[in-house]
Amino acid sequence: MIVKGIIALLIKVLSGHTPDEILNTDLYFIDKIWAKETSVANRRSNGLLSMVKQIRMYALAFKAKGGES
Repeated sequence: MIVKGIIALLIKVLSGHTPDEILNTDLYFIDKIWAKETSVANRRSNGLLSMVKQIRMYALAFKAKGGES
């Protein structure tokens, strides 16, 4: 449930923003949530970090392709 909630927050925070905004967004809330849920953090942090990295890679690729900035 916590991971699904964080994914929902990521979607809410990043949807509708330009690639530059996505690349410059500080996703500090993830660290705050992980600090309170260490058992989840230990098992799920790699997957979540990979997802954030992939989102930023898509934003960078879209920007390089001449998309909105």
